[in-house]
Amino acid sequence: MKRLHVHAPERLVTRLSLSFVVLFLVTFAVVALLTLYYARRTFQTSIDDNLQGLAQTVDQRLGEPGAQPDHVVEDLSSAAQFIELVDASGKITTRSSNLAQRPLLVPTRFLSPNATRFRTSKFQNSDVRVIYYPLTNPASNHGYVVAASPIDTVVDSLSSLVVVVLIAGAFGLAIAAAGTVWLARRESHPLQDLADHVQETAASGFRKQIPASNEGSLETRELREAITNLIERQQEVLARERAFFADSSHVLRTPLAVLRGDIELLEQGAYGKERLEIVAQARASIDTMSRAVNGLLLLAREPEEAGSGWEVLSLTVLLARLVDESRVAAPQLKVTADIAPDLEMAGDPQQLHDLFASLLENARHYTPAGGTITVTAVPDGDGNVTVSVCDTGIGLSEEDAAHALERFYRGAQARRRFPAGSGLGLAIAARIAGIHRGQLTIGPNDGPGTTVRVILPLLN
Repeated sequence: MKRLHVHAPERLVTRLSLSFVVLFLVTFAVVALLTLYYARRTFQTSIDDNLQGLAQTVDQRLGEPGAQPDHVVEDLSSAAQFIELVDASGKITTRSSNLAQRPLLVPTRFLSPNATRFRTSKFQNSDVRVIYYPLTNPASNHGYVVAASPIDTVVDSLSSLVVVVLIAGAFGLAIAAAGTVWLARRESHPLQDLADHVQETAASGFRKQIPASNEGSLETRELREAITNLIERQQEVLARERAFFADSSHVLRTPLAVLRGDIELLEQGAYGKERLEIVAQARASIDTMSRAVNGLLLLAREPEEAGSGWEVLSLTVLLARLVDESRVAAPQLKVTADIAPDLEMAGDPQQLHDLFASLLENARHYTPAGGTITVTAVPDGDGNVTVSVCDTGIGLSEEDAAHALERFYRGAQARRRFPAGSGLGLAIAARIAGIHRGQLTIGPNDGPGTTVRVILPLLN
């Protein structure tokens, strides 16, 4: 058996309009039914009260001395009030003249000596409300008063009320539907505008920005802001990807050229000492490319991804080991250290090793023989440690210091002093410091040389 699938409208304006119209109809129907029910009960209660008052008057008049039932019934009857007196068995003993030859029907089941009963019945092609009222005067030979009153006016009033309610409902529905369509279009316009801008941004390769706007509801503005942030995030990712490919081609061009030349020399049959030198040069080019690729990957990755694999490590031990290695690598320099004991922090050991190794390597490259490199690590009392690498090398100009942390930037003196540098070391070091919730700064000394400072958080 196939199931019937009802497809909901796709446009927001249509959905809102239909939903509001259905809600209005349901609410209106409930309110109208309750109103008509209350009006009918009110009219009926009013008629019942009048009939009961009439029956009590009949009962009272019959209890008066010398009262004649025919006169009492006739005096109290009218064109809109019919009266009968019946005995306990339901037999009519007296009736008003306006009943002519058609008495009111008196089903015996409605006669109760202890309770007043009401019913609605047909009489002379009209609806009437009938009361069966037990008489309280024990001297009376009559058992009950049966009184009736036409309710055609009530039916007509209810019919008129139904017509008025339906007309009001139709008018209200028309206004509500028109207002809903207008409001839905007004509120959906900023969403459509946002969708158009998103499509334009996507078509431009996320180069275009989504313009700011205060139109629409709070939710619409929050959605615009969220999508804007998402697009900005995507732009950052694409920018990192483009930078990665551009940087890769830039930094790998030279070692690849060297490798190509080395392979050509090997193909030409180089042997002996020359072959060993070619192999060593090729190995150095491969190491250069490996370090460059690792650094570029670190720069291109998200901070959350780059910050995985952390552990507690001793910064004191790490710096002391790197200082000892620098003394061995550069015996022509004076390498001193002033490192506070028991400096512990959370981080990636390999990344932090690369950070400070890069700073010390730069200091060795750009410090002439006989110069000094000083490494200090001092806690500041606020939960951070400041690690400084100070050298007496060629120094930095103010312009070089302003651009030193940019990728591939190298000052004129740096290029002359160390032509083989890639210009990525400080950029990678600054990124590692940022990943570890720290900061790296560089600037010239008051005297000769340069000082690089890294502020990192310690364990509490």
